[in-house]
Amino acid sequence: MQHHNFDVDIVIPSSKQKVKITAEAIEVNQTRIACGDVTAVKYGVSLIGTEKKPIKKKYTIDVKGKDGKTVSIQFESSKVGDLLEEDHTYYYVMSGLWQYVKKHLVNEFVGKLNNQEQLEVGAAKFNYQGFEVSYKTWFLGKTKTAILPWSQTKYFLDKGILHVQDMYDKKKNINVSLHNDWNAVVLNTLLHYLSQEHRKEKLEKGEKI
Repeated sequence: MQHHNFDVDIVIPSSKQKVKITAEAIEVNQTRIACGDVTAVKYGVSLIGTEKKPIKKKYTIDVKGKDGKTVSIQFESSKVGDLLEEDHTYYYVMSGLWQYVKKHLVNEFVGKLNNQEQLEVGAAKFNYQGFEVSYKTWFLGKTKTAILPWSQTKYFLDKGILHVQDMYDKKKNINVSLHNDWNAVVLNTLLHYLSQEHRKEKLEKGEKI
């Protein structure tokens, strides 16, 4: 079987950033973070301009290392459309990031859930049992905190926001931003992974997934 090469080596035309991604490290200009030291990522594509008449796209990919060091890859298109040159550049960089960094972060999340550790992503706090949610009761409008079990969660994306909510009670919900909250993109992939092969139910019972 042919081995696919996910290495990235490019000078981004619009921003002139030199980006190199290998199994060992991510380098942007003179800043280098070893892939094994990456603790968080965030990325996204935003439309610039009014909602009805955007004029360009902005692409952002941020990576954070153990020591708090960050690298940021940012560039813009000069127009709006599908499959622009910049879209190809974004997907090229993302393929390396997914292969060498994000896969590892998703596996790390799974390992921590299996060890029954608590995780935090933006406003979301969760463990093997499910999400911690705060909601207002109809009686006196008091705020209560409860665990939203994995088997009762549904999730969806809307305009770069990941919504996690109770299937039966919309008041019990958490929102995190793919663009602004570190590792929200990892949580999104984790939710997809857990929704397959009854993994949510197994996790809730304390079984390894």
